[in-house]
Amino acid sequence: MTDNDQNQNDEDFDYGCECAMTLLNEPTEDCLNDLIDELDEDGMISTEVVYGLLATILMSMNEEEHEGDEH
Repeated sequence: MTDNDQNQNDEDFDYGCECAMTLLNEPTEDCLNDLIDELDEDGMISTEVVYGLLATILMSMNEEEHEGDEH
C-alpha cells in the first residue's frame, strides 16, 4: 500500500466519522436519507467510510452506557 492509498483511507475514515456525527446530532429520517444519498453518489461506499461510521456510532453508544452507570 502506498502513502497515497493510506492518506485516502484516512480521509475516507474521517469522512465516515463526520457523517456519523452529523447523524448522531440530528437523528432524523431526512438526515439519514440525505447522508445515504451523499455517500452513494458514486454507486459505492468506501469500506473506510463505513468503518468510520461504525466506529463513531459504537463509541457514542459506549459513552451513553457509561454516563448511565454514574449515579
